[in-house]
This record gives sequence, C-alpha cells and structure tokens, in this order.
Amino acid sequence: MKEIISYVPLAKSIPEYSKRDGSVYTCSLGYSTEKGLIRVYPIPLKGMYKWNIYKIPVERNKRDSRMESFKLASYSRKNDFIGLSNDVKQIGIIRNKQALIQQLSNNIYPSISRMNELRISIGLIKVNEYNVFWDNNDRFINTTQIGMFDDVEIADFTKYTKETKMKESRIKFKDADGLHNLQFNEWQYYEFQRKYGYELDAFRNINGRGEKYLLLGNMNGYRMNWIGLGFFNLITENILMLNL
Repeated sequence: MKEIISYVPLAKSIPEYSKRDGSVYTCSLGYSTEKGLIRVYPIPLKGMYKWNIYKIPVERNKRDSRMESFKLASYSRKNDFIGLSNDVKQIGIIRNKQALIQQLSNNIYPSISRMNELRISIGLIKVNEYNVFWDNNDRFINTTQIGMFDDVEIADFTKYTKETKMKESRIKFKDADGLHNLQFNEWQYYEFQRKYGYELDAFRNINGRGEKYLLLGNMNGYRMNWIGLGFFNLITENILMLNL
C-alpha cells in the first residue's frame, strides 16, 4: 500500500544498471520521521539530494523483504524519472545536521554479527581503527579498448557505474567481531575518481581523525554481506558527506 512519508537522504550508493527495466538508478539510505533509518530505491541520479527534506510516496517492494526497505512509488521511474517532481516534493533543507544525526543514536550496534542476529539491514557501528583505500575493481571494463570497435557503443550512463571505474573503494575497520574489509560504495568517492582519478586525497576528510560512526547496509540477495555507505561524527558538527 502506498503512503506518503517525509524523507532526508543521508547516503547514496554508486549507481547501478537494472537489467529488469533498462534504467540506471541509485539506492539511498536516509531518515524518515515516520519510519526511522530506512533505504529508499530506486531514486534518480539527479533530483533528490542529501540533507534535503522531501515528501515522497513509498510502498513495500515485493522483491525485498528487508523491513527497512521501501520502493519509491513514482510512475516516473518507468520513464527515466521524467515528471518526478509531480510525486516528490522538496519541503525544506536540514540546517542543523547534528540534531538530525542524533536521531540515529538508537541505530548504533557493537558489531556486524549483532546486526545479523537482530536481522536488521541498516545500522551504525562505532569505529576507532579504520582505513579507507582504493583497491582493484574486478568489475572494471576498459571502455577505451572497447571503443576501438566501430560497431560497439558504450552507453553514456556507464560513466557513473562501477564497471568503468578501475578502482573500488574499500574500508578496513574493527568492531566487536574483529577485523573487516568491505566495499565502501558511497557515490561521492566514485565521483571523485571519475573527475580526479583514484587518489587517496578522496578520503582526506575521513581517514586519520579518530572515532567515527560507520553507516552500513547489507545486500538484499546476500544478507550476511555488508557494504559501507558513509561516515558520521555524532559528537561534533563535522559531517563528513557531500551533497550529491
């Protein structure tokens, strides 16, 4: 059943191509006053920005039973999101980011194993030891080489997806379980790579600054597999995310 909720995107994943409908979209994690910390997808590459407040129509996705998952219930998604503004209304911008971040304190867990036990799919973990870095991307497709063949065309959207990125961002961190090495799929870092290359400077605002809270989400098809999607500092107003 469709319902209207308030929603503030806090993190957006690197865009993915959907073989089901031939569209490109991103997944967002964010805060809703009605639902708490949730994911909403698919959302367009442009038109819904972090730290903006929206009224959006959502419904449950029959292909995703995770309790925190909602589908953006806009017919515009079937038409390359043309007409999105008819369904998605921006009603404000978060000015006091720290006040909103404090609302997430009930979503902090000691470890990934604890989140698995509780069967939740989104959460925050306090990390003191961590390192974000570039590693080889197994999904990389050399579009320069493909472009040598006249009868092969590379879709324009691929410049945003992971297949055209030589490196993937990853994070090593420790929680109560021990050491983890996970994908770190927050879109802003891949945008840095697209514009400036895979330089460690991409992570200058998050590496080496002490205690942080790591935002994690699991994969729908592999729910024991987790992905990093953002960093927060719940103590100060140093919010370490860009407004994509």
